Amino acid sequence: VVPWRFVGQMVYLGPIANQAEYRRCLVKSCAHLTRELVLNDGFSRMTQGEIAGTLNGILAQLRERDEAVRRGNLLRVREGADQRSLEHNAVMYNQGCPWKKDGNCSTPDYPTSGTAGVFALSLMFMESVETVLETYGGPEDKWIDTFGVPRDIVAANAVASAITYDGSRNALLASDKSVHFVLEGFAGDLFTGYGLVLNVLKDEMTVLLDSVHSELRLLFGVYSSLLLFGFFFLLFRRTITASYEHTERARDFVQMLPTHMLTRGELE
Repeated sequence: VVPWRFVGQMVYLGPIANQAEYRRCLVKSCAHLTRELVLNDGFSRMTQGEIAGTLNGILAQLRERDEAVRRGNLLRVREGADQRSLEHNAVMYNQGCPWKKDGNCSTPDYPTSGTAGVFALSLMFMESVETVLETYGGPEDKWIDTFGVPRDIVAANAVASAITYDGSRNALLASDKSVHFVLEGFAGDLFTGYGLVLNVLKDEMTVLLDSVHSELRLLFGVYSSLLLFGFFFLLFRRTITASYEHTERARDFVQMLPTHMLTRGELE
């Protein structure tokens, strides 16, 4: 049993917090697949087309979940955080990185990102993933999204059996600024910023559940008081009154008996 006025908030916070957490996981997936795509050495047991297709699919999911968290009307999120949470908007759209002491989000790859904010960082991250796909993804008609799809073990082992190491491609992880920016997202400012947004949503959920718990305790107290009141006045008191009535009737009956029928002890 939940107070009716809290139902709407509970329906809102559950799906949106779930999508906000999933969004962070997708950032890590993009960073991981970007590294595998650039190296393309076979360690992932995926071909270039499979890595590129999967990365493209993950990027589409990231965009969709970001839209759901911010604006709603997607993935069972009825209303986005943009319309409901001032704290969320402060983290997402205000300039700078509030989790840093100086609030500076700048990176060597994008020096102008110092006052970008989390939303701008997310756009830069997605654009960088697109650049990586265009640069290292190969022909788009060979892209295959293998995310969540059972793979052919024989084909995967065949890819792994042809593992090759190219030092020049390994150097690209640091020299290509788009690649480096995406890799930093694995545990960098964007991931941290999304985590701060998630904490804001979880704090709202904690406050909501505390309010629900407090009201339920109040309702339980009122219910217990009414139950005790009803027990005392409707059952216990009526029982006592009926007992008194029966006692008086017994006394009246005894007084109606002839005295010679009673012993001396009974008279006393």
